[in-house]
Amino acid sequence: MANATKSADAGIFLMALAEAFNVYGALNSSPWTAENFGADPEKARSCRRYVLQADVVNIALGIGTSIIAESPAPFLGILIISVYMHAQYERALRKGKTAGSKGWMNAGPAADTNSWSRS
Repeated sequence: MANATKSADAGIFLMALAEAFNVYGALNSSPWTAENFGADPEKARSCRRYVLQADVVNIALGIGTSIIAESPAPFLGILIISVYMHAQYERALRKGKTAGSKGWMNAGPAADTNSWSRS
């Protein structure tokens, strides 16, 4: 019986890890994308707001799933990913700010125009 419980806890832990990543993907772009606009204060502020929402959603899901599963495994898995992803977004935004990245087109005449309209 103990082995079955350990296996179930391991499975729930791994599922929680995967779902925690999904929440960040649903509420925000990737850290790589955040790195590309980190120097734009309004976009960085918006990114941080969505990261915080993902943190809160994940923690709530972790608590709820742990209560239902009667195991701390989902909460621990989600907590690990939430701390990791929060740190990754902060790192990406700092790196973008240091690099001066404000968007996909930072310089040149195309920066203020729609490049799709040129043919």
